[in-house]
Amino acid sequence: MNQQTFDRTAWLGDLHWVSVFSRASLGSLFLSAAISKLPGGIAGTVAYYSKLFEHSLLPGFLVTAHASVIMLVEFVLALWLLSGYRLALAWKASAAVLLTLAVGMIFAGKTDVASSNYLYVAFALAGLVTSHFDRWVWGAEPKASSERAPAPRDLHVSPLS
Repeated sequence: MNQQTFDRTAWLGDLHWVSVFSRASLGSLFLSAAISKLPGGIAGTVAYYSKLFEHSLLPGFLVTAHASVIMLVEFVLALWLLSGYRLALAWKASAAVLLTLAVGMIFAGKTDVASSNYLYVAFALAGLVTSHFDRWVWGAEPKASSERAPAPRDLHVSPLS
């Protein structure tokens, strides 16, 4: 029986690349979504959202507010993910925005789009998990548990021992 040994270094290297390509995929998704909204601008996005959510239970002011900022938010998230700055926080923000889009599609009656958006949320959470292994980051990020220094031992000896 041929037993393979676990190569921890290779595994950590693979997780680095999973994180890098996850950033590239979701970053490019956000960037493409934002660029596709440029021709209509904010007014076009608000008009599209208003028509889409015309008969939904969501209040109109909430739909208008979301539509007014989504293009900017998508640009910011795209650049944030691609830059690698405070990556774990970028993934959390991305998951939160994707969740709003998924819930919105449910209220709009577009369950097929909502299910895709929920997959994007899961993908963002996977990015969060692998972000700690990404070596191409900057900003204050905690190190992966595998790279942390061992906890200092308590050198204090109790008089009762």
